[in-house]
Amino acid sequence: MIETSGDLKKALKKEVFRGVILYEGPSRIDGKPIVAIACRITEASGNTKTGAMVQTFIMRQDIAPHDALKTGDDSSVCGDCKLRPINKGATRCYVRVYQAPLSVWGAYKRGRYAMPGVDFDAALLPELFAGLSFRIGSYGDPAAIPAKVWRTATRKVKNRTGYTHQWRKRIGAGLKGLCMASADNPADVATATAKGWRTFRVRKHDAPMLKTESICPASKEGGQRTQCDTCGLCQGATIAARNIVIADHGLMDSRRRIPTTPAAVL
Repeated sequence: MIETSGDLKKALKKEVFRGVILYEGPSRIDGKPIVAIACRITEASGNTKTGAMVQTFIMRQDIAPHDALKTGDDSSVCGDCKLRPINKGATRCYVRVYQAPLSVWGAYKRGRYAMPGVDFDAALLPELFAGLSFRIGSYGDPAAIPAKVWRTATRKVKNRTGYTHQWRKRIGAGLKGLCMASADNPADVATATAKGWRTFRVRKHDAPMLKTESICPASKEGGQRTQCDTCGLCQGATIAARNIVIADHGLMDSRRRIPTTPAAVL
């Protein structure tokens, strides 16, 4: 068993392991078997918006993510999120599960991720991620696993981002200081704010902003002035800042101008 964070980082750099398992157990949403995996720990992420962040994926243990998407079994990790494709809404989740999530799941099934308590001492996790930027839930809702897992893993990180649709429910309560409440509409923003959450909302191109919102500075409509790894605005209620809004990724079109002027603000 690996007993130091330095040795664990060496094992990751040598690709003895592709990442680490943060959690294996029942989903807090529906009790089905899920897994949470952290990767891109010693190598930069290829995501140009987020920049160099540890990426985490929450998936069913027993069903490939693209299959779970088709059958609706992704509810174990996504809950009642309105952006799930099975809901056939006008706005869809931007995550392409047949890419990174499927690759991570396949490597998991091949035993390529280090297991705490088996391959390394679980107490090493805070030091492993120390000084890094950490993305809580690159795929999957963070509330699907116990909040203490995220608190432990991110105890010493430089920066983190996280979003949950479970902010109305008891299972999401422990994430208020770690994640943004995912708001589907202005009414959600008002309700979540009243409960002490900061919010992150996806809007259509022609939809106005709210007075309490600022445009994501890492987005195209925000001028891509920064990246998520250095921004720090989506850390939940631990910081005093405005709520964040972004245009629907799936509707981004360079031919259409997204309203960002005060006249477009409610």
